[in-house]
Amino acid sequence: MKMRSSKTLVFYPGPNKVTACNFLTRSVFECSPEMVGLLASWDKWASTADIARAHGWSKSELKAVVPQLLDFSALVTAGSPLAEQEEQFSGQWSWGLPTALMHFCVQDSEYMTIEQAEERQIERAGHTPQPDLLLKNSAGAIQLPNALEDNELLSLMARRRTNRTAAQPTITAKQLSDCLFAGLGIIGETANCVGTLPLGMTPSGGARNPYEAYVVALGVDGLEPGVYHYSAADHDLGRISANHLPKISELVGGQEWADSMPCLILLCARLDRTMWKYEDANAYRVVLIEAGHIGQNIMLAATNHGLSACPTAALNHSAIKRLLGLDSLTDAPIYALTLSTPERDPSTASQSIN
Repeated sequence: MKMRSSKTLVFYPGPNKVTACNFLTRSVFECSPEMVGLLASWDKWASTADIARAHGWSKSELKAVVPQLLDFSALVTAGSPLAEQEEQFSGQWSWGLPTALMHFCVQDSEYMTIEQAEERQIERAGHTPQPDLLLKNSAGAIQLPNALEDNELLSLMARRRTNRTAAQPTITAKQLSDCLFAGLGIIGETANCVGTLPLGMTPSGGARNPYEAYVVALGVDGLEPGVYHYSAADHDLGRISANHLPKISELVGGQEWADSMPCLILLCARLDRTMWKYEDANAYRVVLIEAGHIGQNIMLAATNHGLSACPTAALNHSAIKRLLGLDSLTDAPIYALTLSTPERDPSTASQSIN
């Protein structure tokens, strides 16, 4: 059986050991400097016998360590799914290893429950003061005019709230339509040296428009339950799946409140669109920022309809990609928002923002 060391390994040296990480598999393990030397020498497809002859390791030594190295994905077998994934990576990813390390290592994270997160905050607050969440100017600062006075746009923005309740089991197709169009709708085109570029209502680095939206519709009036792709080009929905509709919580980090929501919008980046123009890895940061632009427009359109759009970045990335049929290594779920008519909070019903 032919093997070689993984091409997606990074190492961090310590006093007596080396910490290694395969960022494609998110495998982190410790090894000796001698093991790093073995992996460095095993950079081409070879059998254990070949390595024993060429580099002075005995067959018994290799027999003892090879299974562990395979388990840690430090070694890759020829023709394996991991070998194919590494080929995809080398052919598709152009933003370098540091950016890849961040991107792939945060996929499919393990998330805490709300109760666990609150316990952690209470414990931390007991020994570490919180940083200031707002900074104030010193005396003598210049007071600005009231921003909310006679300003319909800012008043709408001030009404936006994240409310994780659903007073009704459905939303309307018109409400969904407006939210999708506000976030991703195309309103024209421009041109540059290589052709035409789409223009939306949110800024996009180089007008590359890397995001596609997918809708998990469980309670949208006039829409059969299913999974749909939103085409910004034509402002329509194409059904891509109806055989198995997962619970929304299965897609958003186990957040059980999401299961009562009638609709989920998934924002997935096609990183290759932006990579094509920008070789600088800083463009990865720009793609992430764009999700915020789109999400904010969706939330404001939802607020205008009396809905709450609840954003989350707690995603089960692999489950989402399987559901949507996203096979490319550079297709990346980034952000999600549920839509619902929220329950009214009696404690805030009579309050206003001044």
